Amino acid sequence: MRSRNTEHPRRSISAALRKESTGQIEYVMGMYALVFVLVMAMVSLQILQYKADSDIAEDALAASCLAALDVDPYRYGLDHSLVVSDPVHARQLFEDALRENMGLSADMSYSGDGNYIAGEVNIDDFRIYLVDGDNVTEFAVSGYGVTGSTGIYGSMKTPSGLTVRSAGAYAKISFDTYGIFDVRIRACKEAYAEMLGEPGP
Repeated sequence: MRSRNTEHPRRSISAALRKESTGQIEYVMGMYALVFVLVMAMVSLQILQYKADSDIAEDALAASCLAALDVDPYRYGLDHSLVVSDPVHARQLFEDALRENMGLSADMSYSGDGNYIAGEVNIDDFRIYLVDGDNVTEFAVSGYGVTGSTGIYGSMKTPSGLTVRSAGAYAKISFDTYGIFDVRIRACKEAYAEMLGEPGP
């Protein structure tokens, strides 16, 4: 008497290979998706870091411009005029404040770790604006001296396009910063700070 075969039917070799191949494809695609998500997260974090560093640099620059406005207190007490009597001294005040606000050394460079500044900070432009009635005087102060020019109130603008309304200081700086994978890129920032005085009696 013949016994019946009770074993399970044998699997097809081609079906087993197809299933194994499908599993490998899903695994590889999952790994690619994971790597893509990680890269996008890293890029997003780097962009957020750039934004935070940019805000810090802009705030430090604006505060330094405001510190440069060393207004003559005697003139302000007489006729409420905001007058910066020494533009060269104003630039020195700006440089001192910029060193303090950005954590720079005496040679305007940053050599520590964990900062967005890579190397030296350059002051590309610095200007003082004074308003006297309908006239606006602009003093461009550089390492080579002071250059003055005049304009009409309401039409005189800073290099950034802002209209001059009162005594103010404009500055533009540039410096290297770290990009993705520690690649250095050049950053440029500009700011304008203005003092508005009370009108006389």
